[in-house]
Amino acid sequence: MTEYPTPDLTGCPACAAPAEVTERVDLWSTDGPVEHARVLCVNRHVFTMATERLPAHPAPVDDEPGRRTSPST
Repeated sequence: MTEYPTPDLTGCPACAAPAEVTERVDLWSTDGPVEHARVLCVNRHVFTMATERLPAHPAPVDDEPGRRTSPST
């Protein structure tokens, strides 16, 4: 059986949609290397940003848009 790596997920900085970290690289700065990530969201926004600025968790996905939930009683 082939094992596939678990995708590294976060939230899109532009629209808060679920996004995948597709690449991590170290870029040099005046204070030394800083880890950066390339992020691609489901709405096709692409960013390269410092990993310290990534949202902690992906936004929840609404799998049934327009569905109303009834209040609990």
